[in-house]
Amino acid sequence: MELVREYTAHQSEPAFETLVARYVNLVYSTALRRMSDPHQAEEVTQAVFIILARKAGSLGSKTILPSWLHRAGCFVAADVVKTDSH
Repeated sequence: MELVREYTAHQSEPAFETLVARYVNLVYSTALRRMSDPHQAEEVTQAVFIILARKAGSLGSKTILPSWLHRAGCFVAADVVKTDSH
């Protein structure tokens, strides 16, 4: 969460880049397990980090970031699957 706070307080691109580098595999693997299409999993991963950038300031200090990212990946992937099935 220290990197999230750094990003939020100073709009620090290096802090956000570090967050992405640290957690991109977690988010991608979560998405890939949900949809089994590598291209869609990449799109979900990108969407999750866009959401993180937007919501970073509202995350509480007790937020467990890997868990938050995993859940966000599940929600975004489910939305994509739902949209594709209609």
